[in-house]
Amino acid sequence: MDAWRSAHLIVLGLWGGLVAAEGVVELAPRSDEARRFSAELHYWMDMLVELPVLAAVLATGVVLAARAWPLSPLHWVKIAAGLVAVSANLGCVAHVVLRRRRIGDLSQLRHHGRRVRLTASVGLPFAAVALYVGLAYFAR
Repeated sequence: MDAWRSAHLIVLGLWGGLVAAEGVVELAPRSDEARRFSAELHYWMDMLVELPVLAAVLATGVVLAARAWPLSPLHWVKIAAGLVAVSANLGCVAHVVLRRRRIGDLSQLRHHGRRVRLTASVGLPFAAVALYVGLAYFAR
């Protein structure tokens, strides 16, 4: 496996691990104070780690797509599914930022918390498709 594929797989693994950790952060709180702490923690996870990792996922993916040109239909399926997952994740980041800005308002904290979980339920199936196609057909 060449360096670009390895780099892409590494940043995808980082992204997946981070999303799993964020899932724990989002699902664990049982009190309002714990929700505020989780909102703050998730915000910093996104700002310091997730956004740079997403940029690396996109950059390595672009390089790999350019090297594989012309792309097969299966490549397009993988790319489309991956872009939906990335877009859902960026939507999640937007709600994480809005939630932190309104961290003192319990109704807004809960509202944006539901939106964060909704973006995960949209993005994860597409991420699974992209992962399956990538590992089953292109990682050999």
